[in-house]
Amino acid sequence: MFELYRMLVPKSKKMNVREEQIEVIKKAHYNFLFVYEDDEGLLGTLTLNICLQALHGFRPYGVIENIIVHECFRGRNIGRKLLQHAEDYCRSMDCHRIMLLSSTKRERAHQFF
Repeated sequence: MFELYRMLVPKSKKMNVREEQIEVIKKAHYNFLFVYEDDEGLLGTLTLNICLQALHGFRPYGVIENIIVHECFRGRNIGRKLLQHAEDYCRSMDCHRIMLLSSTKRERAHQFF
């Protein structure tokens, strides 16, 4: 997992991926760390947060961020599959909206989105 996050922010001195935090996310009811894994290993991940609010009755909204596909496996629809899975999950939760967060500097990623 650390290797994937390093690909997202290769020069960050603030990056602090903690296994304990990943375990907390796994147990949380509204926060998800989806992964794409196959015989070649862990190839992609994204974070989905389901946010409760009062404006739309009981309907939450989803926030997707930290979408990462291993740089050696890009172009194989892994990112698309991760996003589709997150979108399907949001639909199953009756989310009224899905937001995607991305740094303004990630122009190549914006073309993909």
